[in-house]
Amino acid sequence: MRARTLIIGVLSAVAVSVGSAQIAQQLQNGGDFVFKFNGADYRIRGAANFDESFNPRAPLKLSFSDLNNDGVALDILLDLRPFANIDRRVPLYATVLSDGSNEAVIRWSGTDNPNICVEVSDDGFSANIKIFEVSGTLTGRVRRVACQPDPYNTLGRNVHLEILKEGGDPQNNLNVKAYLFCVENPFTIINVDVFNLRWAGSGGGLPRSLGNVNGDCTIDDADLLQVLFSFGSSNADSDTNGDGVVDDADLLTVLFNFGQSV
Repeated sequence: MRARTLIIGVLSAVAVSVGSAQIAQQLQNGGDFVFKFNGADYRIRGAANFDESFNPRAPLKLSFSDLNNDGVALDILLDLRPFANIDRRVPLYATVLSDGSNEAVIRWSGTDNPNICVEVSDDGFSANIKIFEVSGTLTGRVRRVACQPDPYNTLGRNVHLEILKEGGDPQNNLNVKAYLFCVENPFTIINVDVFNLRWAGSGGGLPRSLGNVNGDCTIDDADLLQVLFSFGSSNADSDTNGDGVVDDADLLTVLFNFGQSV
């Protein structure tokens, strides 16, 4: 009864408005996106010289944050372990190149100087190297699509944005500079260029943290009912703030965001 009374009281007091954010903001609101690597080619020059290719990898969920405090919370940390078994995440900072109500173009780029000696392996190369610089750029065109289940089965919610690779090698690349055998001298330097990157992704939708507990693209009666029926339990699917209990805080989250849709 307490929960039902709370719902009625808050709904009476709150005027519901539906957001009309641009695409980049809608992507950011999702909190993360799926990065699906579909393959690439690479060349190694210097102390070793050969060309090889990367095979496709399983989808990755990449969370957004504002790593450089520029007010754009679309930065990501690209995990290198799936690509070359390197335990390192490279910060890629987002720049919104264009934005509109149906489409946006976003570039992620950055440089990391790990200065670490690691054993790396991939589809055609295995060695001990000391990495002293990693740089990369990804550019994606983000487009609105009909609300649908995440095609990569990774986010656990419906999505309404697809991300397609935009541009060629200058806009999508990865470069690694390292010392072969972890020996630092001019004769052991190798330069690894990753090019012909093939990737895509998906994102958007409304996350559970905003009250979209059923994972669709609208915060509505269905979300209210799910939280209400789970009230007092530890049901993680209805726990918007992740504190381990479904309570007034979760109801308020749904109510304050009631009516939002993408």
